[in-house]
Amino acid sequence: MILKRCLVLLVCAALLSIGCNRKQEVIYQGKPLSGWIKMLEGTNPGEKFAAIKAIAEIGPHAAPAIPALVETIRVTRNRDKKMLLACNYALLGMGKEIVPYMISLLKDDDWEMRRGAAWILGKVGPDAKDAVPALTEALNDTNAAVRMKAAEALKKIAGGQ
Repeated sequence: MILKRCLVLLVCAALLSIGCNRKQEVIYQGKPLSGWIKMLEGTNPGEKFAAIKAIAEIGPHAAPAIPALVETIRVTRNRDKKMLLACNYALLGMGKEIVPYMISLLKDDDWEMRRGAAWILGKVGPDAKDAVPALTEALNDTNAAVRMKAAEALKKIAGGQ
């Protein structure tokens, strides 16, 4: 009887630990993160902006939204400064998770995208150390603004202000 109870307790503990290890999706204002991402990927500018604001409020736990934020930046370019700034703000709240995405933007055809990526990497600071090779390469960019932001970012990553 004792062996049977121990076995039942062991099985219950195992099942409980499996359930506890399952990650739950972040909910913000009653909507799951996936819902906010879907709004961001939509075409309604008001909904997109609301989604960006929500993702920014969620912060680092909204890291699954990084690809959608980067795509919004790519699509928006500089046509909507307010949305672009909101995306940048949301991305900055993600910390070092954004570094690989910013490295890819450093290779974009649009110099403003490259400059923005370098600026964001500088804001990330020392946690963006994986971007040093790409930023060093950006010091040779054809655009002076990109070169300047890359130099500033390298200084900040190295621990300078």
